[in-house]
Amino acid sequence: MLDQPAMASETLPLLLLPGTLADDTVFAPVLERLGMTSTWMRMAGATSATEMARIILAAAPQRFTLIGFSLGAIMSLEVVAQAPERVERLALLGCNARDLTSEKAAARRATVPIAERLGLTSYIDGVWQTSVPAHRRNDQELRAQLHQMATDTPMDAFRDQIEMAIDRVDSRPRLELLDMPVLVACGAEDGICPPELSAEIAGAIPGATLAIVEAAGHYLTLDQPDEVARLLREWLTQPTRTSRLAKEFS
Repeated sequence: MLDQPAMASETLPLLLLPGTLADDTVFAPVLERLGMTSTWMRMAGATSATEMARIILAAAPQRFTLIGFSLGAIMSLEVVAQAPERVERLALLGCNARDLTSEKAAARRATVPIAERLGLTSYIDGVWQTSVPAHRRNDQELRAQLHQMATDTPMDAFRDQIEMAIDRVDSRPRLELLDMPVLVACGAEDGICPPELSAEIAGAIPGATLAIVEAAGHYLTLDQPDEVARLLREWLTQPTRTSRLAKEFS
């Protein structure tokens, strides 16, 4: 059996930012395969992307490796915009670098009173068809797993998550300045953040790796943990580079 290549970031702290109504459970199968430890932060305590990024940076180590999923990936783009010199490498899973239209913003806000009335699991049920790949549409174990993460999320945190998602800016104009190793990955059947959005992000970042994971939906880390772990392992072995963005903001 061949030895695995040494991970360039194995001595740097790994910070995980999960998405809406998600926690570290969404990363667990992948981390288990990588044999890595990490810390994570719930996306809560702020109603703007800028403010959330400041909270993350205040709590984060001086220099770290960053993996963001969904809303966490969107916030990761704000983190690296504010302090690029602190992020050694960046992985964006199920990400959308665009801002929201007024119509989509209104639709997001409309989910809050529904969740207040019916419970946070109603949000999961509302996006179920667009979140999961065809072969998992009847997977009650997956539904229960997503329901549990939703149940474990405070209602105030959900309200914050909706507002910071709405508040975010269009990150596309600043993507070309990123010069650390970047992995952009999504599920081929992701209806929340479709593959074209990941392709758009990766195409704008010099040297970024794009991966469209087959038989995976929005929760690609749960759908195909072996493949996502392989992608992250390769990303973790990529040598770092001096960031032009760091110079721009220094």
